[in-house]
Amino acid sequence: MPRPEDPRGFPKRNRSPALRVLLLNPPSHSVVVRDYLCSKTSKSGYLFHPIDLVLLSGSLASEHDVHVLDAVAEDLDADQAHARIEALAPEVVVSLVGSVSWPEDRAFLAEQARRGRRVVATGDVLHEASEERLREEPWIEAAPHAFANDDLLRYLGGEREELEDMTLRDAQGTPRHLRVGARHKRRGEYRVPRPRHELFPTHGYRFPFARSQRFATLLTDFGCPYPCTFCVIGTLGYRTRPVADVLEEIDHLRAAGTRELFVMDQTFGVQRERALELCAALEQRGDLSWTTFTRPDTATDELLGAMRRAGCHTLILGIESADDALLARYKKGYDTNVTRAAVGRAQAAGMAVVGTFVIGLPEESEASLEASLAFALELELDFLSLNMAVPRFGTPFRAELLGLGLVDPTELVMDQGGASAFLPTRTLDRDAMLALKRKLVRRFYLRPSWILRRLRRVSSWSELANHASQGWALLRANLGPR
Repeated sequence: MPRPEDPRGFPKRNRSPALRVLLLNPPSHSVVVRDYLCSKTSKSGYLFHPIDLVLLSGSLASEHDVHVLDAVAEDLDADQAHARIEALAPEVVVSLVGSVSWPEDRAFLAEQARRGRRVVATGDVLHEASEERLREEPWIEAAPHAFANDDLLRYLGGEREELEDMTLRDAQGTPRHLRVGARHKRRGEYRVPRPRHELFPTHGYRFPFARSQRFATLLTDFGCPYPCTFCVIGTLGYRTRPVADVLEEIDHLRAAGTRELFVMDQTFGVQRERALELCAALEQRGDLSWTTFTRPDTATDELLGAMRRAGCHTLILGIESADDALLARYKKGYDTNVTRAAVGRAQAAGMAVVGTFVIGLPEESEASLEASLAFALELELDFLSLNMAVPRFGTPFRAELLGLGLVDPTELVMDQGGASAFLPTRTLDRDAMLALKRKLVRRFYLRPSWILRRLRRVSSWSELANHASQGWALLRANLGPR
């Protein structure tokens, strides 16, 4: 029998006593992004709002006393973060964890559990073999595997039935993974109460493409319908938020003075009519600028035109490779000719284009890396992002490598940013891969023609300062062979 709903359409439930809940992004010795089951080191010091916690903030604040501590954004060390948590005295800590920072995360959160707090953890390292992870880590009380639902709200309210995708301990303390159906088959809509952006720090977040220092990160859909084998997001299914809910969130941000957005949809425009409806509404508001991701085969003239009129100034395209055979091998669903056409359309629409490439797949060689750089130069990309191939938990790519014995299943640390653990290839060891990656970054960004083009396109002193800061951090990380 369906539960009754409040006037805004969210289910009412039998309320348990409200808890003091802390949403935590724990400290790290470097700038790390623990986000959307894809933790990594920041390649240029960028740090956007952790979208998992952003969405959970609205859901949990509907029934509990919620606080946020982003120790990475606030640049807190472990002692400082522990002190802040002691002052807040939460009953429950809901923390992000990441494979990129797993040893640090384990030590920090185990100490919180030792101090008598309930610790719920979510992140990529818990996404696969979660029962085994909880058996190894007694400090973890439970691990939700999705944040665009009300699993955690139900769990904290004492419910144990009808949870969609969560690992928890039974009455005997044994970890049990409760999951309804296959993740990749989940479709339809999802709803969450308006995220509480105001709970997050006002400083410390930075994004290379933002045109003002103050920006917000939001999500209009969850997951991805495409089957790219090295990406975990395609294993989560695909759900959309009602456009009215998205606009409510955006209008709340506008009322607070935010005009710059990072729309974290993995492929903006999958549902064309919905995307056009949202763009029309943003165009009508007329005071927003934003950045988002899409795919070359989704980037039609109609969609790009609507996005540009709605304020989208920067498009992040998943180019991935200059090799059509590799694109087919990893089920990208398009080839380099499709990419050439999409980049041309986006540039004609007046957008800056960021090309993302996955490098270090088993087939990678020095020649293929040179081909990727040549393709990026041919396309006259505004920005280049090189991501190291890693065996993401829950992906077909990881399953294949495990089957071939190329990945140690006990090795839980990985980093697509390239600062720590990533895969060697059949012909390049890790040191050679990293040296070549750094060389490619320098060759792309240190071209006088690129620097002059970027300077001509800067629209404000704030944007210029942001480019200078992020660019210097990127080059500093890529100077020298190591």
